[in-house]
Amino acid sequence: MKSTTEIVNDDIQKEGYYAYERAAQETGGERVIRFNKTSNDVIVFVHIQKTAGTTFEKFLVRYQQNLPCKCQAHKKRCNCGRNASNETWLFSRYSTGWVCGLHADFTELVVNSCVQRVLDKQAGHKKKRNYFYTTFLRNPTDRFISEFRHVQRGATWISSKHVCNGRPASVNDLPTCFDPRIGWEGVSLEEFISCPYNLAFNRQTRMLSNLSLVGCYEHLRRPSYEQDKIMMESAKENLRQVSVFCND
Repeated sequence: MKSTTEIVNDDIQKEGYYAYERAAQETGGERVIRFNKTSNDVIVFVHIQKTAGTTFEKFLVRYQQNLPCKCQAHKKRCNCGRNASNETWLFSRYSTGWVCGLHADFTELVVNSCVQRVLDKQAGHKKKRNYFYTTFLRNPTDRFISEFRHVQRGATWISSKHVCNGRPASVNDLPTCFDPRIGWEGVSLEEFISCPYNLAFNRQTRMLSNLSLVGCYEHLRRPSYEQDKIMMESAKENLRQVSVFCND
């Protein structure tokens, strides 16, 4: 794995700070981003399917020592509350759970303000926070093949909400490629790639872009170069704002 952002200090600094160093291409210099566990900073992990996200999330809550969470045996979720309160510093599958929907994307988490709403509800009041969005990327071909094999084994992510413009996608907005009562286990590669509504295509770009800019899932019904370009530029801009992202 190689990362666009490297942790430059593996030890807790004064007041619980982490220092991150990112190369600033536009200036040729460096920019230091600091995460303060004891303040109002929150790491939000955007978990794209089949990009090693599960491994990374388990590491965050169970195996690294600098920002420990309280985990119990035989329970998936851990308590990642701050020292002075029980407000979480980590928004992820194994801390908060799928509270914004299964594999929620940038549109659901950020554009539709789900992260902010969930944390405000937990705190009992509105609160200003600094969000550090983090994600993993993978070679698109390798990721696509991995998703195909995962679906062959029975995965469907049928419970994903795909919230855009304030509402979940309906069956009319986003038709399924399979009968929900049966699933898609054992699907052939030919059948997998022939469904125009298969979200495995271009998944990384779609999950990192603001889908409101292209009419949510309208681009699947009437695909066009212009819509693809808008999504790509949106995803690239959002990545520029991400605190850490890794790719293989």
